Order: sequence, then C-alpha cells, then structure tokens
Amino acid sequence: MFRRIYNALTIVALLFIAAVMVLVVAPSFLDPQFEIRNRTEEPVSAVAAWREQERAFPNIGPDSTIQFSVEDEAGMAFRVRYPDGREAACEPVYFTRGTTVIATITEDDIEVRYDRDI
Repeated sequence: MFRRIYNALTIVALLFIAAVMVLVVAPSFLDPQFEIRNRTEEPVSAVAAWREQERAFPNIGPDSTIQFSVEDEAGMAFRVRYPDGREAACEPVYFTRGTTVIATITEDDIEVRYDRDI
C-alpha cells in the first residue's frame, strides 16, 4: 500500500518538475516580441531600428498597439514622428530570445521597458 502511494507521489513530483522545466526553458527558444503602444490622441508613425535593419509603422492610431517580432538578438531603438512634425527617440534597449519589449509613445516621449518590469 505504502509502495503504491510512494510510486504515485514520485510520478506526480516528476511530472511537476517536468512542467516547471518546460515553463522556465521554453521562452528562451521564442523570438523576441515587441509592442509599440500609442498613448496619444493622434496617429503617429514609428520606426524600430536594430543592427542594420529597420521596420517602419507609418500610421499607428490613437490608443492602438502594434505587435511584431524579429529573429535576432541586438539593441532596439525606437523613433516616433508626431503629426505636427515633432520627433522623439530612445536609446537602444537590448533584446534576446524570450524577451518582450514594450515601447509606449506618450505626448512628448517614448518610454521603453521590458514586460517583466511591470
């Protein structure tokens, strides 16, 4: 009787450890994710730049969010142009596999953070 309980608990423990390992290790194989959030009252255009590459987002509506991913590891910088011609930019933020970077466009700036910094 005790042997069966011991075996059942051992199997449950091994399954639990395997599930935790999958949850911990799996994100490191995923491409980096990015979100650009426009928190202004007007549409803006933005550019995400890393290494020698850029991705343009010409018309991000008010209170909209754009999501994208890249197959790379580097530093990502964001630039935004407001309808009145003003521009804002941020310093590059490092990204690697499994990370999510959120760039929030406000009325006069771009705030960049990792999703785990909430």
